[in-house]
Amino acid sequence: MPTLDDLNEPERRLREAFATGAEVDLRHAAVAGESDDDGSGWGPQRTVRAEVIRSLLLGGVDSRRGETPVVHLVGARVSGQLNLEFSEACCVLRLEQCWFEQAPKLYGATLRVTGFGGSHLPGLQASGTTVAGNLDLTHTRVRGKLGLTNARIGGSLLLQGARLSNPDGLALNGSWLEVGGGIVGRDGFRAEGEIRLLEARVGEGLHLEGAHLHHPGGDALRAESMQIASRVDCDQGFHAHGAIVLTDATVGGRITFQSATIRHPTGHAVACRRLRSPELDLRTAHAEGTVDLRHAHLDVLHIAAGAAHPPLYLDGLVYRSWEPHLPAERRLALLRHDPEGYRPQPYQQLAATYQSIGHDDDARGVLLAKQRHRRATLRPAARAWSYLLDAAVGYGYRPWLAGLWLTALTLLGTATFSTAGPKPIKPGEGAPFSPLVYTLDLLIPIGGLGQRNSWYWETGPVQWLAYTLIAAGWLLTTAAVAGVTRVLNRN
Repeated sequence: MPTLDDLNEPERRLREAFATGAEVDLRHAAVAGESDDDGSGWGPQRTVRAEVIRSLLLGGVDSRRGETPVVHLVGARVSGQLNLEFSEACCVLRLEQCWFEQAPKLYGATLRVTGFGGSHLPGLQASGTTVAGNLDLTHTRVRGKLGLTNARIGGSLLLQGARLSNPDGLALNGSWLEVGGGIVGRDGFRAEGEIRLLEARVGEGLHLEGAHLHHPGGDALRAESMQIASRVDCDQGFHAHGAIVLTDATVGGRITFQSATIRHPTGHAVACRRLRSPELDLRTAHAEGTVDLRHAHLDVLHIAAGAAHPPLYLDGLVYRSWEPHLPAERRLALLRHDPEGYRPQPYQQLAATYQSIGHDDDARGVLLAKQRHRRATLRPAARAWSYLLDAAVGYGYRPWLAGLWLTALTLLGTATFSTAGPKPIKPGEGAPFSPLVYTLDLLIPIGGLGQRNSWYWETGPVQWLAYTLIAAGWLLTTAAVAGVTRVLNRN
């Protein structure tokens, strides 16, 4: 600790106030023409050396019995670098609306409640730091990287109204960060550069309501493998110019992007691959790019009804409910436009969801659409057979089509055979000729009604019609059996 004679007037005041935790506010010492945003021009009447603050934090002055010591400085210019690497602070640190010449170095430090609310910093190096209470950066301006890698914060990380600016790199690096409370970025929080929270653990929620994140062409928020006990709020005017990455994240509560604007036209606007969460709300106001939901596990998925939506990657996505409940044809467009093309699992999942709420017709419609989408992937011969199954019985999901075909062919055969007389194979034997029974005998491939083997036609159009009915009977029967088998096997 510098000697008392070495201290200037603001430093003496801070030293005297330390023992009782009183606030030292230097804003009243401002002179005309001083800028609130640029403390480089603040004079000695508002200047406190970083080494004085460090000495107080490390016990350079004895506290008074019964009092709680606090370094509480407001409106000061902090000269030099506040270096607390691997140190253990003895008291609360509150440096509010201060202007720092150099980025504080808190690497490996053990701190109590720490606040830089409203201050201007050229970066903050706090990797490996342990903060027993809150780390308060409310309305703070950070011009450079906010480094919180491997930091431990017992309370919350408070970023309300903060401005982080490191456009070409990381605005906040919180990889492996542990926060006992929440990360709060409301009230106009802004970040230029990437916010990185790889494998971070948050005891409560990630609250970014109304926040603006700006990292064009890159990741605005990268939170791969993050674990959040409560919810993620990216709504109420949330805006991101860059990707939101929640790949492999686990969230205990709801994730919402309702009314958010997300722009990343060159890739995934929202990447939630292998995400686990009870609820995901993608009712965005505007989204440019794709949404990756592959192999995510959700209870409820919200997607706006009737609104244009970016392409969805859906293969492997598992959910119990897709809100709002809509007829199948309103959902199938999203499945058909999957950038990966035909994938069977999204159809099976959607059909199972409809079936679980008793909408069996919608479930069958989804499975029929699945077969029609699959048809484009088949070879020509298989594709032709697929068209036949579709036309004959709707792949087994519309068996009544076979009945319509049989009815139509029965009427055609009966009308045609009524206008011409066949010849008996054995005159005087067998039942009298009946056009209706004869037509049915031709269409039914198994068994017989005694007409087909008793009468014949001389060569001509009528005989060819008889051959056609025989072939149609076999085709319809084969298609019906194949379709029903497909349904029973849940193909």
